[in-house]
Amino acid sequence: MITLFFFIAFFSHASYAQSVIKTAQEIDYAQLVLPPLEDLFENAKKSPSVEMFESKMMEQDNLLKSEKRSWLKYFKVGGSWQYGNIGVNSMFTDQYTPLFYQYSGATQNSFFVNGAVSVPIDDLFDRSNRVKRQKMQRRSTELEMEKWFDEQKMRIIDSYVKVLNAVSLLKKKNENLTLTEAQLKIVESDFGNGHAAISDLNTAKKMEVDAFEALKLTESTIMSELLHLEILSRTKIISK
Repeated sequence: MITLFFFIAFFSHASYAQSVIKTAQEIDYAQLVLPPLEDLFENAKKSPSVEMFESKMMEQDNLLKSEKRSWLKYFKVGGSWQYGNIGVNSMFTDQYTPLFYQYSGATQNSFFVNGAVSVPIDDLFDRSNRVKRQKMQRRSTELEMEKWFDEQKMRIIDSYVKVLNAVSLLKKKNENLTLTEAQLKIVESDFGNGHAAISDLNTAKKMEVDAFEALKLTESTIMSELLHLEILSRTKIISK
C-alpha cells in the first residue's frame, strides 16, 4: 500500500514537471499578459490559510454566544410526575367477630415542580471579562488573517514586479543573442579565410554562449516567478 502511494505521488509529480516543461517550451514570453493585481489579490483569498482562519473565527463566534448565555446556568428547574394505584389490605377479628379481610384502594396522580437560583459571586462578576476575552480572541484571529493577507499581497507584488522586469529585459537579451550569433558567423567566415585568429573565434563563441545563457536565465526567472504567482494567488496563468 505504501509502495503504491509513493508510486502515485511520484507519477503525479513527474506528470506535473513534464507539464511545466512543456508549458515552458510553448509559452511566448514576449506576448505574456499578466492578470491585474486586483484579480490576483482576490483569488488569493481562496487559499486554505484563509479558510483555516475563517473556520477558527466561526468557532470563536460560537464560543462567544455560549459565553453570553452562560447566565442561564444560575437557574435550575426540576419537576416530577407520579401516577398509580395505592391499595391497603387489612384484617380484623375479635372474640365475637370471625376473621375477615378488607381491601381499599385509590388512584393517585401527582405532579411536583421545583426551582432554585444559585449565583456564584466571583463567576457573576467575571462574566463580562470572559465575554471581552472571547471577543479579543476573535479579533486577534481576524488580525492574524489580515496580517497574513498583507504579507501574501507583498509576496505576489514581488513576483509580479520580477516578471515584468524580466519580460522587459527579454527583448534586449534576444537582440543581444542575435547580434552575437551574427558576429560569430562573421568571425567563423574570417577564420576560414585566414583573416581571424583562433583567439578571435574563441572570443566570439564565448560572447554567443554568454548571450544565450543570459537569455535562458531570464526565461527561467520568468517561469519561476509565474509559478510562484500561480501558487500564491491561486490563479492559473500558464498552467491552463
